[in-house]
Amino acid sequence: MAKAADSLKVRKKKWFQIMAPKAFREVVVGEVPLYESDALKGRKMKINMMNLTHNPRNQSISVKLMVTDVKDGKGVTEVLGFESMPSALKRIVRRGKSKVDDSFVVQTHDKKLVRVKPLVITTNLVANSVKTALRRVVRNNAAKLAAKLTYDKLVEEIMTFKFQKHLQGLCSKITPVRNSEIKAFLLVEKPGVKPIVPGKDIDFRPKDEENFDEEESKEGSSEESESEDSSSEETEEEPKGEDADSADSDAEEIPEDNTDSEGDEDASKKE
Repeated sequence: MAKAADSLKVRKKKWFQIMAPKAFREVVVGEVPLYESDALKGRKMKINMMNLTHNPRNQSISVKLMVTDVKDGKGVTEVLGFESMPSALKRIVRRGKSKVDDSFVVQTHDKKLVRVKPLVITTNLVANSVKTALRRVVRNNAAKLAAKLTYDKLVEEIMTFKFQKHLQGLCSKITPVRNSEIKAFLLVEKPGVKPIVPGKDIDFRPKDEENFDEEESKEGSSEESESEDSSSEETEEEPKGEDADSADSDAEEIPEDNTDSEGDEDASKKE
């Protein structure tokens, strides 16, 4: 029994560190107990961005990381995307202002697809045509910037809010803009997704604005036709009423003539 007990070996797990990407100075973001360090590959985790940048402004943003490689027993991560908390977005939107949001896929210089979800808050209420113009500007310029930058550089530009400030300056040329944010962005891993091409896929009409002018013209024409039909019916009914009145008057006058003739006959007989 002693020999059997000595032959059994108990494997113990070890703690392996996970490092942040180079954009966040490769700080330690967590530790995982595993038997081997190779098991770190493919693991995903979410972390508050304030813990990476030590900036309270970023406490409403959660960053999604994935371990792509293992070096010296430590997991090397890559940014898969980030997402703003809904409560933070609700504080931005106010009454008397218009919210313009969108979702589209762009391609970076190193052929990676990224889904971007921008959010633009105007200073005042704007028409649907202005919202469409803002979406076109955001899509066109976001696609142009992404095509010039690598994925890591694009992540750095978004994390440092330079990307958002650039879009806000372009949108301000159309209408005064209060805020320009990126609600979320995510690295697209599914095949078959087509990115937008600058200058080609920008001329679009959102569903809430499709055939807006045509519906108004149809409603106006239908109202005009209804008014014309009602007026024609009234004009047709008026002659009928006059004929009926004249017929009634004729019917009333006939007995009066008979009574007068009868009275004359009686008077002649008496004489």
